[in-house]
Amino acid sequence: MQKKIAKGFTIIELLVVLAVIGVFAVVAYPNISNWIADRNVKKEVYDVVSFIKERKSEVTSGKYGMTQLLLNRTMEVYTMSPQDFSNTYHGISNSSSYKTNKTCGFGDTQPGLKRRTDLERLKLSSDNSNSNVHIYPSAWHNPFRTVLCITKDGTIKFTKYPNKTEKDPSTGQNVDIFVFCSKSNSTQQTCKLNTNLDYRYKITLDNFQNIKIYKYNKKKNSWISIDG
Repeated sequence: MQKKIAKGFTIIELLVVLAVIGVFAVVAYPNISNWIADRNVKKEVYDVVSFIKERKSEVTSGKYGMTQLLLNRTMEVYTMSPQDFSNTYHGISNSSSYKTNKTCGFGDTQPGLKRRTDLERLKLSSDNSNSNVHIYPSAWHNPFRTVLCITKDGTIKFTKYPNKTEKDPSTGQNVDIFVFCSKSNSTQQTCKLNTNLDYRYKITLDNFQNIKIYKYNKKKNSWISIDG
């Protein structure tokens, strides 16, 4: 009976396989690395969007009369009860500048607003070593934060230190902006709106905190709407 001879790979065949794997790794690695960097930024963008929507729903449901969010490395939260909101902005005997100008002040200075550290679960940039993003505006920029005053009717604005704004291309109205950059290719100082860095996203918010999400396209040097 004839015996079967088991054949293995020759040295040349193994070298060819290794060479193919090497070429694939060289070509594929940058694409995979770019995809991971972009995905990490995008995840934190949607974390922030969900956080803002959560706070807005609490106001819409009547749980709070107003909520102030400070979009910064730590997402600071201040809330005002429905009664305090009514007294401040609708009280007949109240003639404060908040009521007259329909504005809100800093959460730690305006009467009725209370700091809610129990809700401050989002930390970004240098305030969180696990965060993959830097942000704009932040303490390294002017303005140094984005302040949202969330109410049911969207009439209250923060004007003491104006937010960074731009015109919405579809409505022509001014909207607040908040930019996310990847830590892989930016620093706290270089993360800005008008740069040509990859892996950047921005959100825009109107008076009612309706949110649109944009991604920067480096080849076209433009912001592309992806949600909202």
